[in-house]
Amino acid sequence: MITEIELLKDDIPRLEKKFGRSNLFVQVLKAQLRSLQAKPERGLTMEQSLDGFDNLKGPQTGGKLKH
Repeated sequence: MITEIELLKDDIPRLEKKFGRSNLFVQVLKAQLRSLQAKPERGLTMEQSLDGFDNLKGPQTGGKLKH
């Protein structure tokens, strides 16, 4: 199973090339990677990471998020 760390390591160079190193989104991804690398036991698999989004509920929509 691929981890979030592996995904970020693959995606960041491609996104830097496309948007530039000073792009805010790229900088946030780099910070996230550093954080995950500092605490590798917290490195989630992609499936585990996405599971958290499935369980989000918005208070104003009767339990479902609007897109």
